[in-house]
Amino acid sequence: MSLFRLLWPGIRRQWRWLLLGVILALLSLVAAAFLLGLSGWFITAGALAGAGLIVGLDIFTPGAGIRLAAVTRTLARYGERLASHEATFRLLADLRQRLFENLLIRDEYSLRQLRRGDALDRLTRDVETLDHMFTGVLGPVVAACVLGLAVAGGFALMGAVPAALAVLVVLVLNLLAMLLIARTGRTPTRQRSAMEPNQRMLATEGLEGMEILKAFNRVNDWSNQLGNHNRHMVELGRMLARLDAVGQGLTTLIGLGGLWSVLVAGIMLTEAGVITTPVMVLLVLVMLALTEAWQPLPGAWRRLAACRVAAERAGELLKPSSSRSATASTQRLPREHSIEAINLSFRYQESLPPLLANLDIFIEAGERVVLIGPSGGGKTTLALLLMGQLAPTTGRVLYGGCNIDRIGPDELRRAIGYLPQRPVVFRDSLANNLRLAAPEASDAELSSVIERVGLDRLMHSLPDGLDSWIGEGGADISGGELRRIALARLLLTDPHVVILDEPTTGLDAASARAMKAGLNGWLGTRTVIMISHDPALLPRYDRSIRIGSDSTRQRPKEG
Repeated sequence: MSLFRLLWPGIRRQWRWLLLGVILALLSLVAAAFLLGLSGWFITAGALAGAGLIVGLDIFTPGAGIRLAAVTRTLARYGERLASHEATFRLLADLRQRLFENLLIRDEYSLRQLRRGDALDRLTRDVETLDHMFTGVLGPVVAACVLGLAVAGGFALMGAVPAALAVLVVLVLNLLAMLLIARTGRTPTRQRSAMEPNQRMLATEGLEGMEILKAFNRVNDWSNQLGNHNRHMVELGRMLARLDAVGQGLTTLIGLGGLWSVLVAGIMLTEAGVITTPVMVLLVLVMLALTEAWQPLPGAWRRLAACRVAAERAGELLKPSSSRSATASTQRLPREHSIEAINLSFRYQESLPPLLANLDIFIEAGERVVLIGPSGGGKTTLALLLMGQLAPTTGRVLYGGCNIDRIGPDELRRAIGYLPQRPVVFRDSLANNLRLAAPEASDAELSSVIERVGLDRLMHSLPDGLDSWIGEGGADISGGELRRIALARLLLTDPHVVILDEPTTGLDAASARAMKAGLNGWLGTRTVIMISHDPALLPRYDRSIRIGSDSTRQRPKEG
């Protein structure tokens, strides 16, 4: 996604703050130039008046103008910081909210495509990089360009047309220098920006897998790989720093050339009697202030490439899920809760063979079925297809006789409860982890589902019961306990269809039997799809469907 398209919705909301920031930045630069120029004029006129070359010098009006310019510059600079940062913070907060909202409606498969920590990196570091767009690029460049045109116009009104032309030439040359620096630094900036997430990923994965690296004696290899990556980033950083220095030097050279041009033009105009000596000094000092206004811009403009890379990465989170059909959701949830797959085929990539092919399955409302088969045979993929988290390569999935692509995603999610193979718990209390499914649930209801899934022993062993905290990712509980927390969360909902992916994985036989007994009553007349390698540990079911290598070529046999 382009930088402009990504930021445009926020710009439409915050344009007043952005415009105020640009106006105040321009006012600050104008006040600084006016202060320097008027001070030079006043000092020169005062010296000439002291030498008797000027008679009747008014010291009060220019003195008041100098004070006014000094106060205006200070207040405008402070106000510009407030307005620009307010606009930027609001815009970036709006962008983060849009990105996060889009993540919430993505299907599971598209979320899996994001590398570990990559989504967080895009929400934080990449969005923060866009901070330079207004405070360091757009605002200063617009203000400097407008100031240059204003100074040229002022010089022309004062009769110093050659000086005005010199200002316009400097303006054009500075723009060309900025474009040159931006073009030269585009490739190394993009390379360094692309390497930053890879660096964090490499470091994180190495630290998390340190035990494996040590076991295979590959720590030095990983360390060397990370070191080479860091050295390359440092070298690119040095290259960009040198480029910034060259840009500032080029801007200074152009500014000094313009300063000498204005000085020569001012001397000629003074000798011709067009302007006075104090006005000539004013022209030179205003030109000096204008030169200083351009100093930081080449480096900031070059960093525009980094903003574009960040916008591309962050914008990928706004793309619609590739696995879902673009068909508009027009159908309400049907009253019948049957699930049907018609001629269903699916492959993850065109270069891979189909994982599922030509499947025809019908699960009646209130029926309980078990999907069995070898690991990697497509059972979990089929479950994701049946709940609308994946779009089939060919074929259709019907819910109550209606194509699931026609059903609103929110209604579909409320209708289908899912226990994933790898459930997630958050670093929060046990109660809050459970209330993700039912925010209004009472402590008694939470205790009831905890007992039903066999977690009562864990709860009684915790120091604060329901208010006890669970470590990040469930680090301080076992895998079986984590799954039972996720199952308890599911039991707090009231879905019409329930999909359980390996519900007894990680449980001992006694815990599995306890969970089986607790689930039987809750499942009731719901439509149930279970995935398991050991159906004997599951609650009651009506039939089994085998999914495996043969099912990619023919219909699965029903048992």
